[in-house]
Amino acid sequence: MAEASSTRRPLNGWAVAAATGAVVAAIGAFLPLVSVGGRSLSGSTVGVGNAVAWSVSDRNTITLLLERRDFAVLLLIVLFSLAALCAIGRFTRWAAGLGVIITAAVFHLLLSMVQRAESFGVPASQDITYSAGTVFCLAGALLAMVGFVAVLARRH
Repeated sequence: MAEASSTRRPLNGWAVAAATGAVVAAIGAFLPLVSVGGRSLSGSTVGVGNAVAWSVSDRNTITLLLERRDFAVLLLIVLFSLAALCAIGRFTRWAAGLGVIITAAVFHLLLSMVQRAESFGVPASQDITYSAGTVFCLAGALLAMVGFVAVLARRH
């Protein structure tokens, strides 16, 4: 009599990496992107445009709370679902292909948000540093892309 555990398929490691990348990018979407050292004019700090800013002492931190974030997070949830399908071995070929396409779109959206936050920060000050949110957004999307491409490469 065969054991039940012998019929289980192992999880696809590259699909798990793609799912991890989607989660990391989603976390980064809720973290601050760019830290801006504001200039002081008559005792008050100059704002950073119409991006959502958190004031921390005399610095502002621009977040990703702009209009494209919600769409990017929705696509990241879809990516996580596609990675889960690939991980368990269901519909792997089309799920991984669709995952590559959606990951490219998510990376484009997140990169444009980072560039937009940077463009809001430049008029306020030249002292701009990238926060953990930027690294999480872009590195997570790239990890998801690599995971889906590797799943496709193993299928063909």
